[in-house]
Amino acid sequence: MNYQDHATAITGRLVEMIRTGSHDTWAMPWHTHDLGDLLNARNATTETIYNGANVVTLALDALDHGYPTGEWATYKQWAEHGAQVRKGERSAQVIKWVTHKTTDNNQTPTPTEGEQRETRRLLPRVYAVFNAHQVDGYDAQPVSTTDTPTDQWIAAIASDIHYGGDRAYYAPGPDRIYVPGINQYDDPAAFYSTVLHEHVHWTGHTSRLNRPELGHPFDSPEYAAEELVAELGSAIACARLGISPQPRPDHAAYLAHWLTALDADPKALFRTAAAAQRAVDLLESLADPKTEEAAA
Repeated sequence: MNYQDHATAITGRLVEMIRTGSHDTWAMPWHTHDLGDLLNARNATTETIYNGANVVTLALDALDHGYPTGEWATYKQWAEHGAQVRKGERSAQVIKWVTHKTTDNNQTPTPTEGEQRETRRLLPRVYAVFNAHQVDGYDAQPVSTTDTPTDQWIAAIASDIHYGGDRAYYAPGPDRIYVPGINQYDDPAAFYSTVLHEHVHWTGHTSRLNRPELGHPFDSPEYAAEELVAELGSAIACARLGISPQPRPDHAAYLAHWLTALDADPKALFRTAAAAQRAVDLLESLADPKTEEAAA
C-alpha cells in the first residue's frame, strides 16, 4: 500500500466512525470510546512513541479489532523480542518518513567529473506493524503516562490563562486563554480536556508554531481546520496525562466542516495530525523540559 492509498483508507475509516457515532449522533471516536492506552501508541521493542497520523491510524485499528493495548511492532521486531505473531493475523499500517538521496546531474553550470551534487528529501514509507494482542510470548506492559500532576503540568507551561466567565476560548491578540472555573464543569475530565484544547490553540500563535489557520473568522473553513487540530491535540495530550478526553459543547457545530474537508482531501487528516502532534510536543517540552532532553 502506498502513501496516498494509506491516507485515503485511514481518512475514510475516521469519516465512517464520525458518521456512525454513538446514539445516532456524529462524534469523534475518541469521544465515543474509551481509547485510554490506544492514543499512547508506542513501539514495544524500541519504546519509541508513535506520533502524527500514526497515532490516529493505530488507535482506529485497535478500536476496530478490540485491542486493549497501544503496543505495536513489526513482525521482525516481535521475533527479535522473543514473541511470535499468530498465524492469520492482519497488520496495521504506519508511515515512516525516510531520507532519500539523489544525485543532481542537471546543475548549472554543468558539474565537472566527480562534482555531482547530492540532494536529500524525505519520502513516506509504509510499514506493517502488529499489536501486542496479536502475538504469543509477550505480556503487554502498562501504559506510561506522565507522573506530574495535571495542574502542575499545565502551570509549568506558563501561559496567560484566566479562569472564570461562561465560555472557553483563546484570544490571539492578547495571547490569553479564558476557561470557566473547574467548579463550572460536570467533572474534572471535562475541565482539563477544555484547558488542553485551548492550549493547543495557544501553540499556534505567531511567536510559537505560527499556524496560519489560527485567528480566522468563525464558521470559516480555516477556523474549522484549527478546531480539528485542537480536538486531536487535546485528545493526545489527555492520553499522555491519563485523562479521558471530552467533547466541547460547540463540537457538533464543526463536524460538517470537518467531514467536508476530509472527504475533499484524504491527506488533510495527516496534515492535521502532524500539526496536532507539533502542538503537543511543544506543550510537553514546556511542561516537562526532561521530555525535550530525552528526545534530543
